[in-house]
Amino acid sequence: MLLIYMTDILIHRFHQWLNPDLLLQLARDSGWCQRLGKIHPFEFLYSLVFGQLSAGHCTLNAQAQSLTLPVFRQAVDQRYTPAAVAYFQSAFTHTLALTLEDPSPTPLAQLLQPHFSAVRLFDSTLLECDPALATLFPACGGRASPAGLKVLLSFEYTQSLFAPLTVLPSKRSDQGLAQLVTRAVAANELGIYDKGFYKGPALQELAERGGYFLIPYPHSVSVWQTDPQGQRQLLELSSELKTAVDSRVQWSNLWLGQAASQLGPVRLVAFRLAEENANRRRDALQKKCRAYGRTPTAQALVLAGWLILVTNAPPEKLPTQAVGYLYRVRWQIELVFKQLKSIFRLDVLPSQNDSRVQCEIWARLLCALLLFVLHRHANTLCWAQHQREISFAKLAKLLRQLGYTLARACFSGLAPLTQFLKELWRKTLKHTRKEHQKSRPTTWQNLCNHWLQPAKSQPVAAGSYSS
Repeated sequence: MLLIYMTDILIHRFHQWLNPDLLLQLARDSGWCQRLGKIHPFEFLYSLVFGQLSAGHCTLNAQAQSLTLPVFRQAVDQRYTPAAVAYFQSAFTHTLALTLEDPSPTPLAQLLQPHFSAVRLFDSTLLECDPALATLFPACGGRASPAGLKVLLSFEYTQSLFAPLTVLPSKRSDQGLAQLVTRAVAANELGIYDKGFYKGPALQELAERGGYFLIPYPHSVSVWQTDPQGQRQLLELSSELKTAVDSRVQWSNLWLGQAASQLGPVRLVAFRLAEENANRRRDALQKKCRAYGRTPTAQALVLAGWLILVTNAPPEKLPTQAVGYLYRVRWQIELVFKQLKSIFRLDVLPSQNDSRVQCEIWARLLCALLLFVLHRHANTLCWAQHQREISFAKLAKLLRQLGYTLARACFSGLAPLTQFLKELWRKTLKHTRKEHQKSRPTTWQNLCNHWLQPAKSQPVAAGSYSS
């Protein structure tokens, strides 16, 4: 019964998203379609979207031949204009809004809801472009291509949903985007960031509106603690950690930074790294310093042996023993980028047409969005029926074999699309289950064992793929 219900729900969702009339209106609103010709806006969009699956890079010839009324490659190339970029972006935005309206909760979201209404991960990735686009998309220089794009991404961990926040020239630094990523976290939500996004005033603004953050401590930022008289005194972290005996050390009610832009009050939780990992970090630090003709300080070498995290979440909302495990889920967004690059070849942008480059990015992100939604629904059902998770990599591999078949089913009408989706759903549940080593707990299982379900010996699995 559950299988039939979730199958019907998924097919209904895809019918909502793959709506030719709606996309025709979006194309007209963006100025891309003045009148209907051989290339329908729906086919132009999804021939590129699903073409990414079959080829990794959809050529103009392949896209032209996949349309209901085949045209020459030159006709397709001419349709890549600034208006096409606006059309592709609006199609992605609209589809994303529909996916966010999906009310079905994952097992992970149900358990985390009492603590945080959402757990949002943020990161960016760089994409090299053809050097001819260096004026429009300047890169940072060096040995890489002089042209590049940066995609800033938000990934909601509990629902396995992602959303690009912006696409801009790769020359922009992550710290310069700190205000953007902190504003994306609402009250009672948790934002998990890489230390490149650290900016005290932006994080303070997030905290003041009721949001929470978890971010590594930047070693160059000063730390202050309040003495019994209410005066703030400088805390020498390296001295404290050098003499620490325990593998985990915590400080509460601290302030970071200088007086004009101090962040606080915050908690600092330090986790001693395994000797092998600590030595690896110290070697990397020494190598980096040698490149600049410097020698690392003794204090820096001590701090390199610890993972130090900063959060404004109180212990009753985020217990100390869960801080380290929860920060590990940030690697989920690294896995998202890995999948986008290995499966959708997001980092391969060979065209010299800047409009086509941007259209391909939005098409690949839209394809990935639909794939993540399919993965999310299949994962929830597979866990309910078999106590197993769905492998995103296996699911993507299955769809790579069916990319143009899916496109042709979309272009043929409602009945062929429904039949294709039912067969795809059956193959997904049968052939894409994830293998798991019982002796190696996942991050989600560790969170359940040490925080969310400490009394249960068999924690539930995550609604998204595990780290």
